[in-house]
Amino acid sequence: MSEGRDRGSGLRTIALLKLVAECEGPFTLGELASKALLPPSSVHRLLQPLVREGLVERAAGQSYQAGSEFLRIASLVIRHVDVGRLARPILQRLWEQWEETSSLCLYKPDTQRAIVVETIQTPHPLRFVIEPFSELSLSWGSLGRSILAFLPPDDATSALRRIGPGPLSGLPPPEDMETIVQDIRTWGFAHYRDETIDAAGVAAPVFRADGTILGSLGVTAPARRLTADRVSEIADTVMAAAEELSRMLGHVRQVASSAGRRR
Repeated sequence: MSEGRDRGSGLRTIALLKLVAECEGPFTLGELASKALLPPSSVHRLLQPLVREGLVERAAGQSYQAGSEFLRIASLVIRHVDVGRLARPILQRLWEQWEETSSLCLYKPDTQRAIVVETIQTPHPLRFVIEPFSELSLSWGSLGRSILAFLPPDDATSALRRIGPGPLSGLPPPEDMETIVQDIRTWGFAHYRDETIDAAGVAAPVFRADGTILGSLGVTAPARRLTADRVSEIADTVMAAAEELSRMLGHVRQVASSAGRRR
């Protein structure tokens, strides 16, 4: 009987820790009790050992917040996370839905480029190939631009100064690049299309827990298959996939609506 009570108490404590982790700021005992569907007295009792161990701490007034020890443990775990492994099932679902190449890129600050760390190629014989571990420009293509748009201002300005001709098309950079970047920030995704090389893509940013840009996740295909009428629907799934991966890394963000998208 005692073993059953201890197990139930342990499960409730674990559930409580999950709720604490999901809170975006300080919370009151009543708010936590409401989310946990438990009496405030029970939540107060369960919180006490967590407070003693530094997993939860008192905030202003009568509120609580995640404790420094909780944050320390979380940062240690995140530091050793294999982002590619986390992304594989997410990319697999995108690939199964669209049957187009689905990829994850990570940002390299030292070179201001994106490196492909995971990719699943389309099964179609006509394809736009993205090789694993290849480096991509931030100025050309949806995967790079969705990173560029969410860099800190100084880094974004520096990256924009490096714009050269298209690596495959040889075309000069677009004159309205700053407008393109602003549109990506507004919509929450990047759409790229170049019919001269029959390439198109849709990508969204992936964020770390602290809100800084980690990389991008997206779908690429020949332009003839990724037609304009498919962009909005693909963008919704790509943004949801990027948000899911960001959330797994500890970040929570709002997903923009697809209404009114033009590219």
